[in-house]
Amino acid sequence: MPQVPMCKKRPMRVIALIDDPVVVREILVHLDRSQPEALARAPPVPPEAWPAHANLALTYHPVPDIA
Repeated sequence: MPQVPMCKKRPMRVIALIDDPVVVREILVHLDRSQPEALARAPPVPPEAWPAHANLALTYHPVPDIA
């Protein structure tokens, strides 16, 4: 059974969930816990530039369970 976080010998409960990214960012900035914005992604590389092994077909080989 998973361990429940406790506070003053009573189980803690989730009483609210903040899922608005703007609000989350404001809270993190206020707490001085924000991270810099992620860098922009590079444009995708055309398939011709991929390494030769990147186009190999994927296969599945079942493995028996080990007791």
